[in-house]
Amino acid sequence: MRNFNTRFRLRDTDRFIRLVYTWFLLCMFAGFVFTFVWAHSMTDLTPKGIAEHYRGSDKNFGEPMSFGQLAETTHFHLFTMPVVFLIMVHVLYLTTAGTAVKAFSTWGAFTGVTLDLISPWLITYVSPLFVMTMLAGDLLMLFTFLIMFAIPMYEMWMLNQPLVMRRDTE
Repeated sequence: MRNFNTRFRLRDTDRFIRLVYTWFLLCMFAGFVFTFVWAHSMTDLTPKGIAEHYRGSDKNFGEPMSFGQLAETTHFHLFTMPVVFLIMVHVLYLTTAGTAVKAFSTWGAFTGVTLDLISPWLITYVSPLFVMTMLAGDLLMLFTFLIMFAIPMYEMWMLNQPLVMRRDTE
């Protein structure tokens, strides 16, 4: 089976296409920063804070997150997170990164998403120890996101040599 992008590489595009991809990547980066800030404000990004966020504490009047709240959060994240990473993986696959980097980033990102989606349920209904599952998923998503951000940006703006010599008639 042929890869969907064998003829199109970010390195070979003109400045306007690069700007579109750059704008998208910068918006995604801003989204990740905002998510980090929000998560820190809610949980202090500590295992104890995360467990209390889902299982309840004096901060939220001792109430654990309800089934409805977990379902609403999962519903939203189940539709958005895979789409974001699908697009990020697509952009990575438009680079000359090696197969191993692409495979690690793809599987790492979607494993991280899966762990992040199931962790709130496990923390709430099974054990606060599953905070470590959530943190592992978040670290996988963060690490793979940085790869999927940095490689395309590097290839678009730091490498001056296109892979294919174009015959421009402009």
